[in-house]
Formats: sequence, structure tokens, C-alpha cells
Amino acid sequence: MLHNYEIEVDNSKQLKDNNMLDCSMELSLLNNLFRENLITESEKQEIKQRILKDYKLF
Repeated sequence: MLHNYEIEVDNSKQLKDNNMLDCSMELSLLNNLFRENLITESEKQEIKQRILKDYKLF
């Protein structure tokens, strides 16, 4: 064996990226519901605030 390397993986960025993707998907679905007139503007805003709070973006 010529080299003995240790590879350290930092998953924190990947976890953050996954959270952002999940949040984005939820917001997109929320917008779809609104565009299809399945929820009102006030419901949309309330749910959006909860999503952003859940992902600690607000």
C-alpha cells in the first residue's frame, strides 16, 4: 500500500441542501394549491409562514 488516506465527509452542507430542497418543494405545492383555487390567499400565507418557521427560515 502506497498511501493511507483518511477521507472525512462533511454532511452538514448536504443536509442543509436537502432541507432547502424540501422547503422549496413544499412551497411549490402550496402555490399549486393556491393557483388551482383550492385554498385562499389568507390560508396560503398562514401555511407559508408555518413552512418557513418549520425550516427556520423566518
